[in-house]
Amino acid sequence: MKKNKEESKLIYELKSWAVVILIAVGLKSTVVEAYQIPTGSMEKTVMIGDFILGKKFTFGTRTPSWIGIPFTRIGFNIPYIRLPKFRTPQSGDIVIFKYPEDTHLNYIKRCIGAPGQTVEVREGQAYVDGKIFKNPEHSQFIDTMYPKTLREPMIFPPTAGNRDNYGPIYVPAKGDTLEMNKENIYIIKNVAELAGHKFQIRFNKMLIDGKEAEYYVVEQDHYFMMGDNRHNSSDSRYWGFVPFDYVMGNPLITYLSWDKHVKIIDVFHKIRWWRIGNIPK
Repeated sequence: MKKNKEESKLIYELKSWAVVILIAVGLKSTVVEAYQIPTGSMEKTVMIGDFILGKKFTFGTRTPSWIGIPFTRIGFNIPYIRLPKFRTPQSGDIVIFKYPEDTHLNYIKRCIGAPGQTVEVREGQAYVDGKIFKNPEHSQFIDTMYPKTLREPMIFPPTAGNRDNYGPIYVPAKGDTLEMNKENIYIIKNVAELAGHKFQIRFNKMLIDGKEAEYYVVEQDHYFMMGDNRHNSSDSRYWGFVPFDYVMGNPLITYLSWDKHVKIIDVFHKIRWWRIGNIPK
């Protein structure tokens, strides 16, 4: 009799924990998720060592697309769906997204250009559709400005100039038809490969998935992202656009922040108390 009571108690405890775990997983998958900021590309808007809760539902929650061992890359991709969104990212929003060159990593940047807009940088000042994009409150320029004549290596696309004198570059929108020409070839390559297609140039002909094509119809909206720390940011100026499929959410609040230069044993000074509760904007 006593044994049956102990078994019943154990089963009850297991069920209780199962419910708690399911609720936690459900919240993480659909409502909020925690992110750690590993780089200084958004300093001082968001700082290295900030731990942020991100809202996943604003732009439409994505169900998990990968299953595997946490904190490793051992796993596999699975089909996913995106739930209805409240809105899409707009120019000026801070956005959390999957890094296009390594989707295991989450990046956080500011959306400068939304689908259908044109982005340009003149002497460090960003412009959207020919109008000044107001610099965010904590934006910074920590290096000397590059001259207009400088062609910076690794810039995207190669004809775009440099980080401080960039573009103009059109941000592709779903349904756009991009004609094959010298100006569009790198743009087409970027958006086609992000959509999972194989892109090739052979004998001055464009091949998509091995088939010759004279144009490409954009399959989803794209976004142009930049860090607020304009001279220390790996962003769309270097690796291209962010497709909507890669958009994860936007920041809600900073729930913890610590200084990596302070030893862990000095907890009081390691934690940046003044940043807790900060709302990135």
